[in-house]
Amino acid sequence: MEIHTSIVIDAPAFSVWNLLTDLASYSRWNPFITKIKGELKQGGRLDMEMKLDKVVAIDPVVQDVQLERQISWLDKSTGSLFVAEHRLEIQTLAHDRVTFFQIASFTGPIVSLVEKRLETGFRKGLEEMNAALKKVAEQSWIGSTGQPVLAGKN
Repeated sequence: MEIHTSIVIDAPAFSVWNLLTDLASYSRWNPFITKIKGELKQGGRLDMEMKLDKVVAIDPVVQDVQLERQISWLDKSTGSLFVAEHRLEIQTLAHDRVTFFQIASFTGPIVSLVEKRLETGFRKGLEEMNAALKKVAEQSWIGSTGQPVLAGKN
């Protein structure tokens, strides 16, 4: 099972990347991943809390980090019963505009038991994170350039 979300952000890739890699700031802007600590390097372990129906603690392992492009991690906290991979991707559209994607993949024998909850609850969390990232990225970019974001861009 996979869940895909995306949002266009009127800020450059480096600005969005800086927010995504500033793990200490997540609790200030991110309504979905409310805590994240660790090293963003391949093989690094993260200590993370995600807000679903309740707060869920996981400790995924970083699979890939590509500067200003992608971060992915894999959680096997329950062994092979439930495996979750989460990718954050930035695609540059213009100098000061990107599309931010989140792709969550779930495998394992118990996925079918929680598929409906994942489709609604997890998707909602990803979309809330997307909206919050857009807001903070655009505000910080406007603040650094003094230029307004053009109305109607989304």
